[in-house]
Amino acid sequence: MFRFVFACFFLFAAGLSAAELPLSPRPASVEVQAGSYLLKDGSAVALQGIPQADFLLSTLSEAAKMKFVQAGNGTAPITFVLKKASQGTSPEAYSLEISSSGIRITGDEAGLFYGAKSLGQIVSGASKADGAAKLDNLKIHDSPRYGWRGFMLDESRHFSGEAAVKRLLDAMAHYKMNRFHWHLTDSPGWRIEIKKYPRLTSVGGRGSETDRSPNAPAEFYTQEQIRDIVAYAKQRHILVIPEIDMPGHADAANIAYPENDGGGFRRSGDKWIRFTFNPAKAETLEFLDNILKEVAELFPDAKIIHFGGDEVNFGWKQWDSLPEVQELMKKENLKDKDAVEGWFNRRMAGVINSLGFKVAGWDEIATRGLAKDKTIVYWWRHDKPQVMRKALADGYPVVLCPRRPMYLDFIQQKEHKVGRVWGGFNPLPDVYNFPAALKLTEAQERNVLGVNACLWAEVMRDQERRDFMTWPRLVAVAESGWTPADRKDYASFEARLKPELDSLKARGFVTLYDPFEKSPEVRDKKEVKALKALDQPD
Repeated sequence: MFRFVFACFFLFAAGLSAAELPLSPRPASVEVQAGSYLLKDGSAVALQGIPQADFLLSTLSEAAKMKFVQAGNGTAPITFVLKKASQGTSPEAYSLEISSSGIRITGDEAGLFYGAKSLGQIVSGASKADGAAKLDNLKIHDSPRYGWRGFMLDESRHFSGEAAVKRLLDAMAHYKMNRFHWHLTDSPGWRIEIKKYPRLTSVGGRGSETDRSPNAPAEFYTQEQIRDIVAYAKQRHILVIPEIDMPGHADAANIAYPENDGGGFRRSGDKWIRFTFNPAKAETLEFLDNILKEVAELFPDAKIIHFGGDEVNFGWKQWDSLPEVQELMKKENLKDKDAVEGWFNRRMAGVINSLGFKVAGWDEIATRGLAKDKTIVYWWRHDKPQVMRKALADGYPVVLCPRRPMYLDFIQQKEHKVGRVWGGFNPLPDVYNFPAALKLTEAQERNVLGVNACLWAEVMRDQERRDFMTWPRLVAVAESGWTPADRKDYASFEARLKPELDSLKARGFVTLYDPFEKSPEVRDKKEVKALKALDQPD
């Protein structure tokens, strides 16, 4: 009884409900105990034998908004203990104990990092006097619900740049997100340097969704920048997964190297007439093989290359007239263009697998006969839940990223006008409560890797607008991916979110959406009118 009353007092003082802490995402298990510990500014931290000790120390100091120093031998107020994860235990799990004798964080390398983030949040939110924080004694045992907690940034339609990406990675790491899906190629622009084919960036990297003028600047990442960003993410326990779209969404590459053009489509106001690669031309296949080899060298730790594979049927009309396609259909006994696409998918997946990588793709690839132990399916078509359920039943690992509620290009408040609406929109509560509405069975859950939000940038020309559409919905995604289903509570999330908005603004996301104030819509400085989405029904 005393412990419960004490816990209620602690949380009342923090402005939160009972059995709560100022932590986002919410931990799996928290036990608040009697007593407290006074943590002084400048305290020593024991990090003997801990990898990246200096970075871990700076991470803790930054999160706590206090300065700590590394201890020599012997005891210290804060101790990190490296404990390799046992089989069946998440390497991201950690335990955090605050007692009258000090603070102890235990876990594998990723677990220690997340433990430092959690301790930092607790210290940052604690009452302070004379440079010391009063911390209530507690025990936290924490582990993620899903091993995949991701975010996809579309850089083809409108380019973000190195500084914006690093700022994003810092914020993702703060909320214990661990997968950055980098959409680097698409019809509007090619954003990754490929040494063997320099015109991919000098020509294909020119312009954007809203600027196709001949003098538009080429915007892309050099290989040196990519290696730097990949290393930056790795230090923060984030894997960077590149996406190189094929055989559709290929206009930028085909403008640079038109000999690989497989044709596209033309509707009123449309501009993607070189939408596909030629799926059967030997020289085009060699071109793509060489690109994938360079991509694999740039992302060695990802062990996954996403190759798109979506919406190809919107632009494959001209395949009927390509001699290479006709020859392939006869040789391989392929009955139609859908079978040609399947052949292409299997062929390119084999190349990716031979490089030592799994292949990932949008959910269209689930019917292409790809190896289940070497393939990851991204379920994105929210109006086709049967596709997701079939992929899970077939044994494919699945990342849940349906347009509703995980696409952040959908509006988040009904009064907003710029962004997608499809039988509704994606407000913060819907994002937070995902994936409960899917009512997945225990057997289905076993093949779910996790959750992934996607920011498509057709109507996001300016960084301020991208920030507005991303935050704080990405905080909700982080908690959906980390916190056990039985620990999720939207009222708790709202209470913890209020101080997080200030934290995000301090990180530079000053144009974020405030759900408590119902922020007016942040629009691009120059109004953007995007093409009608291909998958949007008339």
